[in-house]
Amino acid sequence: MASKNIDYSATLSSLRTQQAQHPLSILALAEPITASQSQPNISTAQPRPSDVSSHNASDLDNGQLTPSSLSADLAHYKDLFAKLRFSYLEQVTKEKYLRSIVGDPPLVVTHDDNLELEAKLAGMKSELKAKKEGVEALVKDMEAQATMLADVYEDIQMGMDVLETVPAEIETLRGQVEALKREVAGKRDGTGTGTTTTTNDPRMNMSLEATRQALAEQTGRTREIEEQIAALQRELPGKMERMEAVDRELAELDRRRNESARLAAEERKRKEMGGRDEVEELARWYRSQEVVLRGLGLGVEG
Repeated sequence: MASKNIDYSATLSSLRTQQAQHPLSILALAEPITASQSQPNISTAQPRPSDVSSHNASDLDNGQLTPSSLSADLAHYKDLFAKLRFSYLEQVTKEKYLRSIVGDPPLVVTHDDNLELEAKLAGMKSELKAKKEGVEALVKDMEAQATMLADVYEDIQMGMDVLETVPAEIETLRGQVEALKREVAGKRDGTGTGTTTTTNDPRMNMSLEATRQALAEQTGRTREIEEQIAALQRELPGKMERMEAVDRELAELDRRRNESARLAAEERKRKEMGGRDEVEELARWYRSQEVVLRGLGLGVEG
């Protein structure tokens, strides 16, 4: 049989080396989930005091991280952040209102001022909405890229599984082919032991034409398997390059997401620092008024 000899072990070793040299970052991110699912349940997980999310009861009992529990955690913390934001805005509004009515002279807000503030607020809302839409688009793009990467990774893993199992099957088939060849040669020369001796193997009692047909079928199946392996080997380099490109795109998207989160945190911190400065100014004004009233002998109680 004129077939090209392929070193399947070397090919498989080369693929594993490439995977070790270029690991996927998404696999490292999934390690906490896979490790939690693979480890036995040692102790019962205690829920957090502030955790009011609807976790799956079995996940909480087993102390395992699952995609559903992570989604529930995300929804829970989003709800907490929304409540915290509402409380902060309420506190700032109360402080501004108190500052306006105790001022000397009191701060009077006109209708024109309200209109100007509403126009400014509308612009800020539209800008915030655009940023949110941009973040949502990035998240969806990352999810699509991750799904595509997972499909490619699974295809490559299946190809590697084939490389592990098929060579042994090919060797078995080759051994059967060689045995059939020897049987056919022995029957043809009249020196074999199969013409008059009966055996338990029904193939030993086959006619010459049936033996040739069986040999041809075995050879055809072996050739088909070798062609499938060769096709997988031709596809693997392209798929590995595709995986690396997708991984680079995911890293860039992750960097952009972190940058957006950092800018949002800095913006929130600036707003919070501005609120604290105004409170300090109000405290200093209260202290100065207290000194004036004490100087006038009005007797202010602390």
